[in-house]
Amino acid sequence: LNGSKNEKFKERCPKTAEVIDTLEKEGLLFGTPFGFCFFSTLHGNSSIQAHSGPMNLRLRMHLPLVVPPKKDNAQSSSRPTNGIRVADQVREWHEGKAVILDDSYVHEVWNDANSPRVLLLLDLWHPDVRMEERQKISTMFSYAKEKGWIGQAKKQ
Repeated sequence: LNGSKNEKFKERCPKTAEVIDTLEKEGLLFGTPFGFCFFSTLHGNSSIQAHSGPMNLRLRMHLPLVVPPKKDNAQSSSRPTNGIRVADQVREWHEGKAVILDDSYVHEVWNDANSPRVLLLLDLWHPDVRMEERQKISTMFSYAKEKGWIGQAKKQ
C-alpha cells in the first residue's frame, strides 16, 4: 500500500515474492506511487468498465492464475467468457499466459463465468523509458511524496 511491501505476502507466497524482488533489483518494477503489484480477483458474472491508466510510463502485466472454464451455453459472441479488451483488441485469459499492455489505452475486463478469475497484476517500466529518465521520474515522485503532495508523507 502506498509503495510499501506487505511482509506477510512473503510468508504466504514466497516464490512470487522472490520473482517480484528480482524484478525490483533488476530495476524493472515501476517504483512510483502509481506502481502496483497485487492479486486481482474478479468474481463471476462481473466486469470492470472501460477505463484508462494515468500515464504511459509503465506497462501493466496481467498473469492469470485461475481462469474459470468457458460457459457451455456461451452465446455465439466474438467476446470470450473471460477476457480483456484494450482499444480494439480482445484477448481471452489463459492460465499462466501473461498479457502485457500499456494501460493508458482504454481497456476493460470481464468474467461471464460463474466462478472467480484470479490474476497477478504488476507494473513494469515501459521499455522506451531510459534508465536516466526512470531515475529522474522516481526522484520527482519521491520529492512529491515527501512534500505530502501525493500518497502519504514519510514520518520523520
